[in-house]
Amino acid sequence: MKKLLIALLFIASTVSASVVVPTTSASQVLIPAAGSTPGANGTFFKSDITIVNLSTHDQDISLRWLPQGASATSTMLIHLASQHAIRSSDFVREILAQQGLGSIVVTAVTANGTTPDSTGALYVQSRIWTPQPGSSGTTSQSLPAVPVSSVNTQIAALFAAGGADNPSNYRSNVGIVNLDPINAQTFLILLPNPAGGATVGAQVTIPPNSMDQVSVGSGLSPTQEILIQNITTVGRTNSWLAYGSSVDNVTGDAWSELAVAGTAQ
Repeated sequence: MKKLLIALLFIASTVSASVVVPTTSASQVLIPAAGSTPGANGTFFKSDITIVNLSTHDQDISLRWLPQGASATSTMLIHLASQHAIRSSDFVREILAQQGLGSIVVTAVTANGTTPDSTGALYVQSRIWTPQPGSSGTTSQSLPAVPVSSVNTQIAALFAAGGADNPSNYRSNVGIVNLDPINAQTFLILLPNPAGGATVGAQVTIPPNSMDQVSVGSGLSPTQEILIQNITTVGRTNSWLAYGSSVDNVTGDAWSELAVAGTAQ
């Protein structure tokens, strides 16, 4: 089943976030993964992003780019009339004038361009796509935009996204976004096994207002749990979230899913 998604884990006794997040507008929204960057085997991934102003008033909007591996330094402002939208199929390059992989914080602001506007009603759609090598078609993966007010993660988990037909054909990645504006955060990515142990898939330290995406390899079982733990000792925060992304090693076909925030048993 090539379209097997990364299953959300944590049907556990203590869960701090719903498995299904209703689509809604918000005054501040996080796009967990966006980019304009070359991939493997002739792919080039771009972000097709739509931002809609659903409010009955015109809205100034701050777009803050959180680059992979470095703290955010770039913010730009756009203006959307009431109930109007902006869309670009290569948003990171065309609108933000950036490249590489990162996250985007979309914030409704007042006329001074810096003060958050709690009356804002923004809706965001986002997908990452690439021309499919050797064809005139494309492949893509969608990842939900998340209201920043809902981000409160102690620990998170998902299942590996190997294809059930042939797991070795797919590579699995874990992305983590650190929204803390001051403190770097250090994470362990663990691959538990049925015997009760766990293999360390990666350890990564992410600067404040930044993100990273790391590979956990090809060939993982489609039911392999992936556990993400924040092991920061000083300045630890719950202002982070994680996602999984799996990519076909041949075509670049891909799919992604938010990890479920919760408390491990």
